[in-house]
Parts: sequence; structure tokens; C-alpha cells
Amino acid sequence: KIIEYILKGKTQSEIAKLLGITLRTVQNRMRVLEEGEYIIKLKEGYWIANYQKIGLNVLAVVFLDLDIESKGKLDLLIEHLKKLDYIENVFEIVGSPYDLCFIVRYKDIEEYRQERRKFMDWLRKKDIRINHLQTFIASRTHKDHRRTIIV
Repeated sequence: KIIEYILKGKTQSEIAKLLGITLRTVQNRMRVLEEGEYIIKLKEGYWIANYQKIGLNVLAVVFLDLDIESKGKLDLLIEHLKKLDYIENVFEIVGSPYDLCFIVRYKDIEEYRQERRKFMDWLRKKDIRINHLQTFIASRTHKDHRRTIIV
């Protein structure tokens, strides 16, 4: 649970309150998680999860091109994607034959297949037609970083 709260950006104090345990207990457990490389301390009070170590091994980049008659439902689709926990980023793109790009993280290929099936079913129920859906699965991560310098 501690890792889930870290992923949601909670502080140690907030985690302690949410779990009904002392701050010291949270600090001790987080030290163990850090020593096991399940979490990585960026700076005082800020951690990120080691996705591979916690079992979220599949990262995919998905491009989606809507049928011309479904372009009016783009906002509905974006709102749906924003609600799905396994989707990390949603980008509306220009200068491309695709309308959307989204970044997803799964436990394994089976979860990817199950969630893709559910997503395709949702599109059918909402009568959203697509021309093309292309998924690229990352084989290895060389850099996982968020920009920190604004100049």
C-alpha cells in the first residue's frame, strides 16, 4: 500500500494517516523498500517507484487514429482514457495521421491483452470507430526521467 500511495504523490505523514500507523512505522517500511530498490529517493520527501521491481514490466506507446465520423467523440475518449489507472499519459497530437498517443504500463502481456479487449469493447459500445490503432511495446528502458530544469 505504501508504494501505491507514493505513486499517488502522498507524503509520509499522509501515508501514515491513511494506513492508521505511526509516521515512524512508515519511515521504517520505506527505508526497507528503498534498500530493496522498490522505491528510489529523488530528494528529501520525494520518492518514485522502480516499476520493474514492483512488477509493472510492460511499457507501451499507443497511437490511435479515429474514423472521420468519430472525431467529434475525441473529448469523450480522452476523458475515458484519463480515468484508466494503467494509462500514464494521454497526448492529443498534431502533424501526424494519428489523433492520440498514450503511454500505458502493465504488469505483463496478459494484462495488456485483457485491458486492450476491454478498451475495444468500450469503443464499440460508444460507437467510436477507429481507422488504426498501433501499439509499440518497449523492450528495455534506457532513461526514465521527468524534466527538472526550467530555463
